[in-house]
Amino acid sequence: MKNIFIIVLIFIFFVGCFEKNENDTIKIGVVLGLSGKYSDLGLNEKNGIILAFDKINYQINGKKIELILKDDKQDKEVNKQVINELIEDNVKYIIANATSSMSKISSEIISKHKDIFQISPTASSSYFSKKDDNFFRVQTANSIEHFSNLIKLLEDSKAKNIYLIGDVNNKAYLYDYLHLFDDKDMKYKELIDSNLAYEEILEKVKDADFIVQVQNGIDAAGLIQYLRINNNTTPIISSGWAKNEEFIENVGKWAEGVYFTSSNYINYENKDYQDFAKDFYTIYKYQSNRSNIQGFQAANIIIEALQNGHKKVDDIKKYIIEKETFNIAGDEISFDKYGDIKTPYYIFRVKNSKFIKIK
Repeated sequence: MKNIFIIVLIFIFFVGCFEKNENDTIKIGVVLGLSGKYSDLGLNEKNGIILAFDKINYQINGKKIELILKDDKQDKEVNKQVINELIEDNVKYIIANATSSMSKISSEIISKHKDIFQISPTASSSYFSKKDDNFFRVQTANSIEHFSNLIKLLEDSKAKNIYLIGDVNNKAYLYDYLHLFDDKDMKYKELIDSNLAYEEILEKVKDADFIVQVQNGIDAAGLIQYLRINNNTTPIISSGWAKNEEFIENVGKWAEGVYFTSSNYINYENKDYQDFAKDFYTIYKYQSNRSNIQGFQAANIIIEALQNGHKKVDDIKKYIIEKETFNIAGDEISFDKYGDIKTPYYIFRVKNSKFIKIK
C-alpha cells in the first residue's frame, strides 16, 4: 500500500508539472507557402512574423510563446492537413495564409471551430469581406470601390481591347479582377491563363490596347520581359501581388512604365518604419519589403491583444474592432467591424526601378 501511495504521489506530481507547463505556454500557429510556387511571399512574411516574436523574446505576460511553423506548399490538400494538425494540437491563434486561395481553405475549416482566431498578412480577396467571422487580415480587400483608380486609368486610356492575364491557381484572388467591370460598359476581351506558354500569350494579346496582369512578382516579371523583348509595348497594369522587389530584380529595364494597383505604400520617412527597417536589416541583412511589414503587423496585432489579457476569440475581435486603429511599422491600420482594412488602393508606376505613387 505504501508503494502504491508513493506511485500515486509521483503521478500527481508529474501531471501537475505537465499541466502547469501547458498552461504557461501560448501556442501560435503560422501557415504560409514556404516552398514551391509563391514561396517568396510566404518566406518574406515569415521573416516579419519571427521578428515580431523576437522583439518580445517569445513571452507574453510571463507565458512562453511556442511558434509552430507549417508549410502549406500552396497545395489544397497539404493546407488542409497542416491546419487540422494545428487544431488537433489545441492551437487557438493562427496566422494564415499568404495567398487568398489558401486562406479560403483555412478559413472554411477554422470557421467550424468558434474558439480559434485566424489572421492573414496578405489575403485580399473580397470573398472574406463583410463577414462576421473569426478571420481578420492586414491587407486591404479587393473591391470595386478600391479599384476606382484602376478603372479610371483604363477609362482615360480609352482602351477597347483589354486582356486579363491571370494565375488561375489563385482563383480567390483572381475572382475580383474577373468581376472588375460588372457594372461598367467596359469588358475584358479575354481571360488568358498565365500558365500558358509565353508564345501563346504573345499571340493572344497582339491586338491589346491594355493588359491587366494578375500574377506574383517573379512570374509577372518573366512575362513582361518576354513581351517587351518581342516588341509588344502594350501598357500593362499589374496587381498588388506583384508589387515587390522580386519583380524589380527579375524584370530588369523592362519594368519601366509598368503600372500597379495596390494599397501597399511604404512611408520611408516615418520613424516607426525606419526603426522597423533597421531592426529587420540587423537580423536578415536585406532591406525590408512590404511582405515583411505585413507579416510583422499580423503578428503584432495578435501579440497586443494577448498582452492586454484577451485570450478568447470574441475578446480578441472586440479589442481589435474597438481600438480600430493600430500604428505598426509606419502604417496606420484601421479595421472595420468585420475585421477588414479601410486603406484605399493607389496607382503606382515604375520609374528608374522604383514604384512611384501617381494617384
